[in-house]
Amino acid sequence: MIWGYLQEFWNAITGVLDYPIEFFQSIGNAVAGAIGNLFEFFIHNITDIFVFAGWFFSNFRNFFGNVLLPLRYVYTFLQEFINTAFVSPNTSAKEIWFFGSDIMAIFNVIPYWATLCAVLGICLIIIIGFAIVKHFTKI
Repeated sequence: MIWGYLQEFWNAITGVLDYPIEFFQSIGNAVAGAIGNLFEFFIHNITDIFVFAGWFFSNFRNFFGNVLLPLRYVYTFLQEFINTAFVSPNTSAKEIWFFGSDIMAIFNVIPYWATLCAVLGICLIIIIGFAIVKHFTKI
């Protein structure tokens, strides 16, 4: 068996010269340490390679995602536009601008409220229109 072979090998080594047993034990420890250091060096380098690869591909994914971000935005915008542009809304205008009965009671007390609302709306549209025209004339 292999242990017998190792015993013969050990006897051959120790029988060569008149060295003390501690000398051969220190050589064995040195060889074992060198082999252990070799594997530690190899495993450490492999681990460094995997850490670098993980870092590289993570940053590559982030970079590639940021490069494609404008295209994803345009695609999402167009998709939602196509899905919702030609669909009639589910709610009526009354449901969009809904005020409670207590708030409407306050507004209904004001005389000519409907006329006042229309005039204020038209004035707001005219003011915004002048602001837009003024802004485009600066350019």
